[in-house]
Amino acid sequence: MSEMSTTSARTKSIRRKAVAFVLTMNETGLGVARSLGRERIRVVGVDYVLESVGLRSRYCKPMLVPDPQEEPERVLKVLLTEGRKLDERGILYLAGDAFGLFVSRYRKELSECFRFIAPSPEGIFSKRLQYDEALRIGIPIASTFYPSTIDDVKRIKDSLKYPVFMKPYYSYLWLNKFGNKGFVIETPRQLMDRFNEVLPTGLQVMIQSIIPGQSMNIISVRVYIGTRGEILALFVAQKTRQHPTDFGTGTFTKSVHNEEVTRLSLDFLRGLGYRGICDIEFKKDPRDGQYKLIELNPRFWTQTIQATHAGVNFPLIQYMDLTGEPVRPITDFKDGVTWLDSWHDLLAFQDNWKKGRTSVTEFLKSWSGIDCHAHLALDDLGPVLAMLAKRRRELIIRLRRYLSESESWKAASGGKTA
Repeated sequence: MSEMSTTSARTKSIRRKAVAFVLTMNETGLGVARSLGRERIRVVGVDYVLESVGLRSRYCKPMLVPDPQEEPERVLKVLLTEGRKLDERGILYLAGDAFGLFVSRYRKELSECFRFIAPSPEGIFSKRLQYDEALRIGIPIASTFYPSTIDDVKRIKDSLKYPVFMKPYYSYLWLNKFGNKGFVIETPRQLMDRFNEVLPTGLQVMIQSIIPGQSMNIISVRVYIGTRGEILALFVAQKTRQHPTDFGTGTFTKSVHNEEVTRLSLDFLRGLGYRGICDIEFKKDPRDGQYKLIELNPRFWTQTIQATHAGVNFPLIQYMDLTGEPVRPITDFKDGVTWLDSWHDLLAFQDNWKKGRTSVTEFLKSWSGIDCHAHLALDDLGPVLAMLAKRRRELIIRLRRYLSESESWKAASGGKTA
């Protein structure tokens, strides 16, 4: 499929006066910027991390701001200063949790210069609230506990079926501290130790039963519900690989149709009275055959460009909705459209190969005919060059480690090779 947008000719007549501000220019924001820029919409890429690869895209004008978690008032001042220069209110796109929460908290101030749809500050960013609402609406979830003190942990530790997963209420706060999605807990003693490690940070955590099975059992439904409550865009994707391999972000995904997960997702959103963009993830539990809610992300997702290539340009649809343009709902898409994050997929393959889950032949075959990439685009090479420069040192370290391990293995086997 071409790198150019798949949006139909009907969009040629839309007004493009409003400037799009994409908040967070990682791979997610890059996909949003490309989806809009290829439609000749002006894009400002906003981030507080200079190394964010999306800032190197030809489809956006880069804009650095302070950290919205540490200095939100300064960020607000910068955005409003830029917003007041515009002839027409800009459009805000949420591509990261930190900026999503920022926009929710300052929605009144930001609405002076920008148009957007965002959950309330106390809203759906909390995984605890998501699970509480899922139970209320009748959406299946894995068995989950919410300890707040060490005494709570002592009461449940011996009754749990291990392994279990310890994860946070707010993922982005946890990621800043621990650099992962959570901890796999194998024993009651380990549960106590991990909880004591987390407790001083003030982060709230939950203990959840682990749904067995590989990443192929994970289905994500992406939805945009417009300002009038109508479903204007729908897309479904399946993970083929993720990194880290057991609890990670998709590195190789393909578009699929799945009526059961789509129905569960839409039931959940209707029960919430949800508006705006979201990514809902379910995993099939082989123990009872049910798809169970993993999480809802109230923002754009890493593989946003994949939906655009499959015929559903979410960023453009949101742009049209918020600028008052008529929008024809797009709830169907092309099956089998593939998306690849090459760097992290190599790491995912390495882990899967060591565990005997795949072969080199299967891996190389899966890379044949990829439709779109996290970084690579022939019409926009800046981001992939930035990614390679960023990963160069890590690649050298991994190569040296591999050569060292190979030499050690040869020495242990008397110099013989397989």
